[in-house]
Amino acid sequence: MDEKTLKALDFFRIREELVSLCESEVGRERARVLEPVLTESEVKTEFERMEELMALETEPPLSGVGDVRGLLRRVEAGGVLTPTELWQVRKVCEQFELCEQFFRRHQERITALKPIVNEIVGLYQLKKAIDQAIDESGAVKDNASPRLKEIRAELRERRNQLVERLERMMERNPERFEGPVMVRRERFVLPVKLEAKNQVPGVVHSLSASGQTVFVEPLESIDEQNRLQELRDAETEEVERIRRELSAFVFNYREEIDAGLMAMAALDLLLAKCRFAKRFGCLRPIIDNARLEIVRAKHPLLVLHKTNVVPLDFILPDRTKVVLVSGPNAGGKTVVLKTIGLCSVLLKCGMFVPAAVGTRLPLFERIYADIGDEQSLEADISSFTAHLIRLNEVLASADARTLVLIDEIGAATAPEEGSALAFAILEELRDRGVCTIATTHFNSLKVFVQNEAGMANAGMEFRNGPTYRLIMGIPGESSAFEIAERSGLPLRIIIRAKERMGKEWVDFKVKLQQLDEELREMAKERQEIDRNKTKVNEMVQVYEKRLREFEEWQARERNRFITEQERLLKEMRRQVENLVRELRERQADHESIVRAKRFIEEKLDKIESERQEILPVQTVSAFGVGDIVESLLFHRRGKVVAVNGERAVVEFGNIKLEVETSSLRLAAEKDSRQTEVRVEEFEFVPRLNIRGMTKEEAEMAVSKFLDEAMNVGATELAILHGKGTGALRQMLWRRLRKDARVAEIRFAEPSAGGTGVTVLRLRGESD
Repeated sequence: MDEKTLKALDFFRIREELVSLCESEVGRERARVLEPVLTESEVKTEFERMEELMALETEPPLSGVGDVRGLLRRVEAGGVLTPTELWQVRKVCEQFELCEQFFRRHQERITALKPIVNEIVGLYQLKKAIDQAIDESGAVKDNASPRLKEIRAELRERRNQLVERLERMMERNPERFEGPVMVRRERFVLPVKLEAKNQVPGVVHSLSASGQTVFVEPLESIDEQNRLQELRDAETEEVERIRRELSAFVFNYREEIDAGLMAMAALDLLLAKCRFAKRFGCLRPIIDNARLEIVRAKHPLLVLHKTNVVPLDFILPDRTKVVLVSGPNAGGKTVVLKTIGLCSVLLKCGMFVPAAVGTRLPLFERIYADIGDEQSLEADISSFTAHLIRLNEVLASADARTLVLIDEIGAATAPEEGSALAFAILEELRDRGVCTIATTHFNSLKVFVQNEAGMANAGMEFRNGPTYRLIMGIPGESSAFEIAERSGLPLRIIIRAKERMGKEWVDFKVKLQQLDEELREMAKERQEIDRNKTKVNEMVQVYEKRLREFEEWQARERNRFITEQERLLKEMRRQVENLVRELRERQADHESIVRAKRFIEEKLDKIESERQEILPVQTVSAFGVGDIVESLLFHRRGKVVAVNGERAVVEFGNIKLEVETSSLRLAAEKDSRQTEVRVEEFEFVPRLNIRGMTKEEAEMAVSKFLDEAMNVGATELAILHGKGTGALRQMLWRRLRKDARVAEIRFAEPSAGGTGVTVLRLRGESD
């Protein structure tokens, strides 16, 4: 995107605002070079990162991150860092550590940020090494090495001894000296009065400014001072060694430090974008390459300098590529161009836009803005020529992925010629599919656009002055005479000007006013239509609700009828089974028994099939505690008391069973809301009669009998098999011994049937 466009859209001023919101120098440096160059996937990633940061309770600790990249370049070139510079590196390591700990605490809440955060590594060893050698004032500690500690200890001791010795010399002859022991060129000297200099043998280092005092190093202290100088040289050499060692350590971690600084800069810029969004009420727009719709947008620079900024609403009509904005001077036309253009540029920078929810923007590959006077005295070109040069640049590369913003198209020349050129340029841009928004005062251009396919008018509202509201669909009035009158121009001049405009201008203005009134009437009708549409939707919802209630009622009634049939048939089955039992005991014909049972089963199957057809399809795959359900296995209704994955514990009356959730379905909606449900008791008789059955029939009956007993929690059962030949008893005991659920087998008491009845106990939870 070219510099002219960015300058015209005030992007550089916005960028400086963003720079001021950064906390670190590396972040500010990154903000200063921010440009609208991101792809769609990069923009979405940037938005996700901003949303993750804004969702955190606090901001990551980035303040005080120093830019030590210059120091890294020095150590790469073999340089040695000073203690102060080493401490700067140590502070960066500390900041890395704090930042790493912050994001470790919030690691469950970040996803898009992880590639950046992972680059920040706490350099604990480097920080520890510098801490051991350097203090926060930038001085090398005595404990930086054993050798340095030894040298400094001896240096302090010898220095103190030397000073004490010199002070004793002064105490013996105080009349010779002027002041305390002093230091000149790292040598301890005595301030000797000029008249007594021959009385103190030694080396003269300098004279005082007055010339009355001579600074003398006594001969008897020279050897000791030489030793001090040797120690100072040894100290300097050891400090240099420590600095070289630490600088080499920094060199080893230069890549980690560099990567961490770049990550911190990226985070700082992201946080600045978040702060910018909060300050100017920016929200994440929808990227929609097929639609341009801006809702209640405000230019940030206007927000900074004005209290009541009128928000911009702009919708590019369907199948429209060119919008011509007209209206009075100082009515807000240029602000419309700048606001739309800036929103598009900010989107390309990965920033939220200063607009409300519902804003949809294409991600334009190129944006061109021709706004302002480009006249150049140095280049000897007029404003009109400058605009033509700019438009020629636009036409050289504009396509369907381009946004073009032109202020006062065709102006700065004769209106007839300027309008004709504007016609041709807008047609060319329309034919290429270029999204174009232009402003004008030419009435002929407004009429042309109003009747041209793919183009639309829009006007800035003017009601006793500019309102700064954009009205889509109709051109705006220039209102030059009204503005002139409000500005104090004599009325006679305004009347004369209107007369010179002629009847055509009057007719055109009347038509504009009529269009404005028609638009307002249409807006009222649209509101009425919307109200009626809301009422219709409410009526449809009421109808659909009542229809559902009727269908549910119909299903419940039919279900109730079939349930009653089922109950009657069950009763018949119980009676038939009792009859069958009696027939068996009387040695009735086996075929007749089977035929009777088959008849009853067929009836039950038919009823169940009919009931399944009328019951509503159950789409719920999981149940909650308290739900009223129907068992497809037992054909009974119960209440869910516990859910564990794909199994649920259901209370059928006084009995609780654990069953598969796939064998359950919710009861009818109204019944499921009831707090108390009448549940049919689960009828189970702990006694089974298998006399007269074949071995196969008896084995099937016993298996079913045991399953039902386990489901209801029965523990002691009795099976009547008779004494006879003992074949049924042998089969039964063999079958029961193999069943892990059976804990004990025995014959009944003589009074209860003796060896003709087997009593068994099932295993409970304690077994």
